[in-house]
Amino acid sequence: MSPHVIEHIVEQHAEDAAFLWLQRDRAADAPDQHLKNLRRVDDRIEAHVDGLRVAGEWGWQAAETAFDRYHEPGETFVAAVLAFESMSENRIGYILNLAEASPQLLRPVVSALGWVEPHRVQKWIPWLLEDPLSSRRLLGIAACSVRRIDPATRLSNLFNEVPAVRARALRLAGEIGRVDLLSDIKAALHDPNETCRFWAAWSCVLLGDRCEALEVLRMHASADGIGWKGAQLMLRAADHQNAVEWLLGLRGDRSKERLIAAGAAVVGDPIFVPWLTTRMRHHDLSRLAGESFATITGISLEERAMHVKAPGDMDLANLPTGYSRDENLVWPDVGKIREWWRENQTNFGQGMRYLHGKPLAAETVAQTFAQGTLRARRGAALDLALGAPETPLVNSSARCFE
Repeated sequence: MSPHVIEHIVEQHAEDAAFLWLQRDRAADAPDQHLKNLRRVDDRIEAHVDGLRVAGEWGWQAAETAFDRYHEPGETFVAAVLAFESMSENRIGYILNLAEASPQLLRPVVSALGWVEPHRVQKWIPWLLEDPLSSRRLLGIAACSVRRIDPATRLSNLFNEVPAVRARALRLAGEIGRVDLLSDIKAALHDPNETCRFWAAWSCVLLGDRCEALEVLRMHASADGIGWKGAQLMLRAADHQNAVEWLLGLRGDRSKERLIAAGAAVVGDPIFVPWLTTRMRHHDLSRLAGESFATITGISLEERAMHVKAPGDMDLANLPTGYSRDENLVWPDVGKIREWWRENQTNFGQGMRYLHGKPLAAETVAQTFAQGTLRARRGAALDLALGAPETPLVNSSARCFE
C-alpha cells in the first residue's frame, strides 16, 4: 500500500459510506425527516466516497473487498459508484454480474447510477439500454427513471420487451411526461401481464387520461408496496367525492383499515377524523391514524404534546406487513386529540380536501414540497405532476448536484 494511504482509514471510508447509504435509503420516505436532513446525509456519504476516490486503486480495493465479503446493499452502492466513475467496463461488469444474481442488490446499483455526476453517467445509460441482456436493459431504464432522463425513440421500442422491462418502460413514460406515447400506454391497459397493466394505468393517470386507468389502480389498491403507489395517485386524481365514497365503502373490512387510514390523509376530508380517532386506540393503526389526522389538520402531535409513550403490551409479532411505515411516528394521545377536535372541527368543512390544515391549493402544495417531510414531499410531487402532465414527476429524493 502507498505510504500516503492509511489502510484502516480507507476501509473505514468504505464501511461508513455503506452504512450511511442504508440510512439514506430508509430516510427517503420518512415521516419525520426533511430535505435538509437528507442533504446532510448526502454530504457525509459523498465525503466518504471522496476519501475512497483520493485513495485511488486502494480505495477501489477497499470497496471491492467489502462488496465481496458482505454482498449487502450498502456495500453494493459504494462499489457501484466507484465502478461507474472508473469508466472500466470490467469493474462495472463484475459488480453487475454479482448484483444481478441477487434482486435486493439491484436497487443500490440504480441508486449509484443516480449518484454519479451527470457527465460520468452519460456513457453508461445508453450502454445498458442496448445490452443484449434484458436485466441490463431493465437497469438502464431504472437509471433513466431515477435521473428523469428521456431515452427518446428507444422508449417506445422498450414497450415490446419482456414483461419486467416493459413494465419499467411504461412507468418511465409517466415519470418523464411522455404524453405523446399515450395511445401506446393506453393499449397496455390490456397487457397480459398484471404488472404491466398496473404501470400503464399509473402512467395514464399522470399523463391526464384517467377514466379506465383509475379503475385499474383501484383494483390493485393496498396500503403498502406497489398497491400504495397506485392508491395514493388514484385518490389524488379521482373526483373528490368519488374518492371519499370509495374509501368509506371499505369500512367493515378489517384487511382494508390501513388503506383507509393512509388514504384519509391523501383525500384530506375531515369526514374521516372521527374514524381516525377511534383507530388511534388500535396498536396496529394508532400511529398511522395519528399521522393522517396531523396531515389533514396541520397539527403537530409532537409540538402540541398530543402524544404518549409506546404501549408496553404491544405484540410486535402480529403487526401487519406495512407497519414499518409507522416506525418513526409518535403514538397519539387520543384524549387530547379528541378534545382539540371538539373545539376546532367547525373550522373544517366536509366535502373539501385539506392539506396541513388548509384547503388544498397550488400554494399549499408548493409549500409542502419545499418545506414538508420527505414523505409529504413525495405526495406533493404527485399533486404537482397531476396538474402538469407534460412535466416530469420530480424525483423528490434525488441527490442534488448544485
